[in-house]
Amino acid sequence: MVNFLSRLVMSFSGFVATIVLTNTLGQERYGTYVVVLSVLAWVAIAGDLGVTAAVKKRVSESAEGNYLSAGIVVQSGLYTVVAICLWVSRPYLNGYMEIEATWVLIVLLAVRLAANFVQSVLDAQHLVHVSSILTPVEWTSRSIVQVLLVLSGAGVAGAFAGYVAGAVVGAALGAYFVSTSLSVPSKRDFSRLKSYAQFSWLASIKGRTFLSMDTLVLAVFVSNSVIAVYEIAWNLASLFSIFGSSIQRTLFPEISELSSESGISGEISGLLRVSLAYSGLFIIPGLAGGALVGDIVLQVYGPGFETGYYVLLVLTFARLLYGYQGQFVTTLDAVDRPDLTFRINAVFVGVNLILNILLTWQYGWYGAAAATTISAAIGLVLGYYYASQVLDVVVPLAEIGKQWIAAGAMVAVVYPLRTVVGESLPLVTVLVGIGAGFYFLVLLVLSREFRTTVEDNLPFQVPIFRE
Repeated sequence: MVNFLSRLVMSFSGFVATIVLTNTLGQERYGTYVVVLSVLAWVAIAGDLGVTAAVKKRVSESAEGNYLSAGIVVQSGLYTVVAICLWVSRPYLNGYMEIEATWVLIVLLAVRLAANFVQSVLDAQHLVHVSSILTPVEWTSRSIVQVLLVLSGAGVAGAFAGYVAGAVVGAALGAYFVSTSLSVPSKRDFSRLKSYAQFSWLASIKGRTFLSMDTLVLAVFVSNSVIAVYEIAWNLASLFSIFGSSIQRTLFPEISELSSESGISGEISGLLRVSLAYSGLFIIPGLAGGALVGDIVLQVYGPGFETGYYVLLVLTFARLLYGYQGQFVTTLDAVDRPDLTFRINAVFVGVNLILNILLTWQYGWYGAAAATTISAAIGLVLGYYYASQVLDVVVPLAEIGKQWIAAGAMVAVVYPLRTVVGESLPLVTVLVGIGAGFYFLVLLVLSREFRTTVEDNLPFQVPIFRE
């Protein structure tokens, strides 16, 4: 819950900052900013190569070993190599990004890797509630600096400066809570990290492929202004998926510890079932709500952004599929089967790359959105298949079905009201609140499991939840 609420705060601060950036910078310059961050995300993979995932896994298993020290050494070396490569290739990079920003990219890479590493260590130490707070702190700091600098006339440079400031604040604050002491790592420490990282590195590529492969391919075929609209649609779709992501992040260290102590057990299968039951809790009504009022919400970002309405719907559905897939993959990683997730990720990356190039070339941003959705569906099927080979998988179809029924009831109530209020953004905002409230009310009536979950997590008793 702390992770989820933290992500809500993060999303709100990012939402406000994005509105300011899009309206102040315009579609073209904001699109340039997006392209640079997409390149950053990819080069960050080269600067990590599965190190943070390996550190999180090994530290979460036991207190033995100096995995933190070993991870710092390896990642520092990787960053140095990548930074040199970036500087050497700066003429080509600057041409692709359409801005002289390679040196900025090198600085962004340093702070991004540091922030990611610190959060991974905190997650491994079962301090997810602490690391979760770092995310909104980072995003809020970033947003404040970006808004102040951009409004003062700093342009894209102000947006980059805000990104650096936020990451530095997050990394410094997180480092304060890291409890593992530093010491000289042994050869075995490096070997244990390597045994996990040799498979987990592809997970980073797979995650980044899902998040921004379409953006990189779009940059070849369309203008930066089109990319800006696509990225906004993607950000809105991602907003609905934060609850499922919070479940993944929270359960990993718990399942990892359980599997290292007692092997694969029914308790792990139960945790996987719960994660599947609640992964779509917010994104299912989010998809329905997007279909009802998505065109109006997109107008907040400025003229022309409402053209991303249909792309928003496709990407939201892709996010839904990817969320379920993520629960399977996270469980496999946590039970120390990165070899199986490697297979899933390899297929996902290959299919996503091929489809993005072919479909984007033929159908533009609709093709990019379709490629992302198809890749997520294939990954979901593979995730279920391989998870079933390792543990007893129980898919809670009844609970998921009740969420769809509640979303359908919400649509039945909100749609007539939408036809009355028209294009008024303030009134549409009210409709969003009405729809959300009605969805959860119906779900409480339909699902005993949901009622029990809500009651168990409230700090007080609610008589209406009693049977």
